[in-house]
Amino acid sequence: PDGRIRKYKARFCVRGDRQIFGLDFDKTYVPVVQWSTVRLMLLLSLSLGLKTKQVDYSNAFVQAEIDGEIYCKLPQEFLGPDDDGQYVLKLKKSLYRLKQAPRLWFNTLEKSLHARGFVSSKADPCLFLSDDLIAVV
Repeated sequence: PDGRIRKYKARFCVRGDRQIFGLDFDKTYVPVVQWSTVRLMLLLSLSLGLKTKQVDYSNAFVQAEIDGEIYCKLPQEFLGPDDDGQYVLKLKKSLYRLKQAPRLWFNTLEKSLHARGFVSSKADPCLFLSDDLIAVV
């Protein structure tokens, strides 16, 4: 409120609109939960008196590992006066605006749930079941 800067923030985004299909990415499909699954889970939780909990992952896309090699140019602000753009960054994690970022995040979440004992539903790929928990993503 007094006008002083408390902390600096920056976000590095890529230009996904410049990615070329077949060269920079090949798969972008991500399953989306069916509304009938959501309605059924809410109905079951109400009728059986089950607890429900909603979770939000902060910076979800940037937590996903990249399954190939992706390089991007350095921003102009990082280049010195003599640099001619010869340096690039090799990404280890996904970034917002990558065409494949949602798919990479879903794969990361799916692997994590399977490692914790969840099984994917055959009826809806966004429904995960375990002995005592149900996850809808």
